Amino acid sequence: MKLPSMQRNNVVCLAIVSAAAAIAGSIITILLGISMVWALVSLALKRYPARFQRSDLYVIGPALLYSATILLAAFVNYDPATADRLLSRGAALLPFIFFPLILPRLRVGSSSSLIDAFLVGAAVCGILALPLAFVQVEFYQIRASGGIGNALPFSMVCAMLASVSLLNTVSPRPRRQALGWAGFVAGIMCVLLSQSRGVLPIPAIALVMLFALFPQKLRRFYNWKGAVLLVIGVVVVFAMGFKHSQRLIEMLGYFANDTGADESYTARIGLWKYASGLIAENPWLGYGVQNRSELIEQAGYTFTHFHNGFISATVDAGLIGLIATLLMLFSPVLNVLRNPTTIARRKRLFMALLVPIGYFIAGSTNILFFQDIYDSLFLWLVIIVAVPLSQKVILLPPGTTVAPAAHKAEHVQ
Repeated sequence: MKLPSMQRNNVVCLAIVSAAAAIAGSIITILLGISMVWALVSLALKRYPARFQRSDLYVIGPALLYSATILLAAFVNYDPATADRLLSRGAALLPFIFFPLILPRLRVGSSSSLIDAFLVGAAVCGILALPLAFVQVEFYQIRASGGIGNALPFSMVCAMLASVSLLNTVSPRPRRQALGWAGFVAGIMCVLLSQSRGVLPIPAIALVMLFALFPQKLRRFYNWKGAVLLVIGVVVVFAMGFKHSQRLIEMLGYFANDTGADESYTARIGLWKYASGLIAENPWLGYGVQNRSELIEQAGYTFTHFHNGFISATVDAGLIGLIATLLMLFSPVLNVLRNPTTIARRKRLFMALLVPIGYFIAGSTNILFFQDIYDSLFLWLVIIVAVPLSQKVILLPPGTTVAPAAHKAEHVQ
């Protein structure tokens, strides 16, 4: 395959990943798997050079450490009765091990084009998902789950990509700015329709981050046109949220000491207390990820996780597993800070900060990893953040040079 065709396919792939994430089931997982396998074959056949750089180590290393820690704890706590679960959990770690293979393929052309394709797709995501979410709520009387079939990962995808959509608003083109705001509002509305209250703070924090990293955006609201648009957006979101705010009201009632207001949080806190006892008994390497469900069942719960990703990680692999998890969450930030290139630097920093913030918020009351949508979304965001090449590139095999035309004059915001 010629490099221009490969670059075009890369752009299309990333646009589909972000645009169809909320309406096409496990499309982001499927495309991640296909991309890894195809990249492995292409590298083996030497269709393009294996372009890696030193800053890649800041995302590859933590991912490998996380995988190794989970596997070590699993084997230390091996139980023949849960061997089948160990196999499935081990298979779920494969993307964390092999995702770096995708980087050289994406580096055959312009990094700016790839990032822009992903950003535009992120704006389209909420716009495409909103009509489907509305139909599910209004006509089927169910929580919106889009094409994913589960309200929780649907809300996570919408919250994260709505936040990424904000980066379109820094474009000099008015139409793309409008698309960015439309995608942001649509994504928030999808989150509200899903009634997944745990991820609601993510878009709000992302908006603050946008104004902090791109202060010129805040100045645009000082005129009456910007103020009117802001008010309209707030009114639309609140109007939609008021109609579907039952679960949010129940949560607020619970934390206002109305203990009967929200049974789900009562169950969560009971589960967390039980988990704290488990962690105290085996703090360093936990009990093995394959034994998690059995431990929860022993306490009389029917959940498959502890409704807190950090507690789940600690029960699975102890404090060492928790440290590895935190390091992996912050790895995109380290990558941006250690990559000297200025290509889309502030945009990449925005997404890099969004990853730990978004996953910390979502994981505090629910799942973190070992769910294919969550895992794949995390890895695609890491790939986008890490993809631009710096001037000093480690090349495998030695002696291969980077085509200067591919990455020349890409220094953008």
